[in-house]
Formats: sequence, structure tokens, C-alpha cells
Amino acid sequence: MILVVDESLRDYKKIDTNSFAELNIWERKHIQEWVRENPEILGEELLVVAVEFDRFVQSKDRLDILAIDRDGNLVVIELKRDYNAGYADLQAIRYAAMVSTMTIEMLIPYYIEYQKKYSHVYDISENDARTNILEFVNSDNFNELSNRPRIILCSEDFSQEITATVLWLNANGLDISCVKIKPHKVDDKIIIVPNKIIPLQEANQYLIDIQKKGDEEVKQRKARPKTMKLLLENNLLKEGDVIYLKNALPAHLKFVDDDPTFIATITGKTGQSNAIRWKKDGEEYSISALTWKIFKTTHPEQKDPGGINGNAHWVTEEGKNLWEIAQEFWETNYNKK
Repeated sequence: MILVVDESLRDYKKIDTNSFAELNIWERKHIQEWVRENPEILGEELLVVAVEFDRFVQSKDRLDILAIDRDGNLVVIELKRDYNAGYADLQAIRYAAMVSTMTIEMLIPYYIEYQKKYSHVYDISENDARTNILEFVNSDNFNELSNRPRIILCSEDFSQEITATVLWLNANGLDISCVKIKPHKVDDKIIIVPNKIIPLQEANQYLIDIQKKGDEEVKQRKARPKTMKLLLENNLLKEGDVIYLKNALPAHLKFVDDDPTFIATITGKTGQSNAIRWKKDGEEYSISALTWKIFKTTHPEQKDPGGINGNAHWVTEEGKNLWEIAQEFWETNYNKK
């Protein structure tokens, strides 16, 4: 039950909880679309990459929604309309196992397909798709999906059997959340109220302690802003600065002075994907997207270089590596022991 209070703060109306069944709301036709278009209803920012994913070998299973979180983990989202969620937990675990071997390169075609079908972006290239994914993740160190996808179960309610199973699995190293979504009919509108019941906010630290997720260094690395953002916001780089692709180059690529292939200029557009302008074509790119493009197009066999942290390969005019500059600044100013 929720209360709707008027402006006088004296009069109010009690709104009872309804069920999706009572309101003729269906899982695939309605709930799936609401979550797909507004994934933040699940309590966090997610990049949806596929819906009704059914590309499993020798299986007719269909994963409701596949997404990526800000840490670069695949997220399996399993939706159920009502309390009788059956074996939603086991089903989601099976899906997570099936996608656990997926790489960014394997995921890109499905993301492109999703963008064309649901966002009506028909001219998206593989490079655009890769850039979207890399820019969404809040880490310069991200270059590949982990083999431990997260799971989010979303339903009107959960049985005690499911919540007990999820709590036990979380305590033993899996990352599973349960989000209740309750419908309330208010006049001619339906209000959906989400509530994350697992993990409870006050239980987060407890679960972290049990699982011993990573050491302090990993936590600090996740907390650090992206390299280009950190450099620009702290005036370690500024608009117009020239940088050079010179560090840790692949075997097929040799740095050449004054070759525009290896030269770019900082645009100063903090937080946007077009952070540098390539001298060779005058276009703007994110630093990782441009590095990937150069490594691929200069390879004799056009070989895909995979995930790349572009900041690790570019240096200033003084020859100082961008990633190392940012890391040194972060450790000196924000990571003192």
C-alpha cells in the first residue's frame, strides 16, 4: 500500500497494491519493454545489448534481457510476472553459464542488431558499437568481459525458496540481485514501484566481507575516474595539446616522426567520446577507439586487436605516458595510505 498526499498535506488517498494479472499486464509484451527502455528501474545504470537472446548452441532457451553494467560485467536479467516464478533462479544461472564465455567481439553483432531493431540506428558500425560499450564502462582497464556474469531477477514477488537460494549463492561468490516491481492503479494510470530486496542496502558490506571480493588495490582502481577525464579536469592535459601514439606498439607497427598516423590533438571535450582529433583524417574519436582503429587498419591481415586501453599507448610531447601520468596523480593526491 502507498499513500498519495495532496498539496495541503492533510488529505490523502490509500492506494492498494494490485497484481500484474489483475491489471492484464504481461511479461513479454509489457514488463520486458518497460525494463528494456528503463533499465534503471532495476536500481543501477545498465547498457542493454540484447533482448530475448536465443543464440545458445543446442538449446531453445531464451534469455529475457542481456546487459552490461558500469564495471564491464555481463548482466543476465530474468523477468517473471508473478509470485509463481518457478525455477527463475536456476534458469538465470543456466543462462549466465551459457554467456560466460562471451567476448566483446562476440557480443558486438548482437548489440548492433539490438540498436537497429529497437533504437532504429541502422548505420552503426562495429567500431561504433565497440566505442559505445567501452565508453559506457567506468574503467580504463576494461578490455574484455569477465567470465562471471551477474544476475538480476525481477518479479512481482519472490518465494521464500528463491530468496533463500539467492542469499546462499551470494554468500558463496555469485552476484545475484532480486528486484520486486509492484503495480499500483491510481485513477487511470498504473504506477510501478521497484524495490531491491536482495542485497539489502544495509547488508551490502556484510556480503562483501563474506565474499572477500578483491583487495584494496582493485577497489581503488575501480574508483579512479577515466584517464582522459582525470587529465583534463586537473589540467594535466588541455585543449590543443599534441599527443603521439608511441608506447607499447604491436610488432607490425613502427612509430615514424611527423607521420599523421601517430599524431592527435586533445579537443578538451571532457566526458565525451570525441576526446582527441586524429591528424590523419581530422575526425574526433575516443582515445581507445582511435587506437583500436589504427592497430587494425595497419595490420597486414586486418587482424582485430581486441579490447584496448588507448591511454597506455599515447604519450605527451615530453614522452610521458598518459595512463602513467593519470595513475601517478591519482595515487599522489587521492590514494595516500
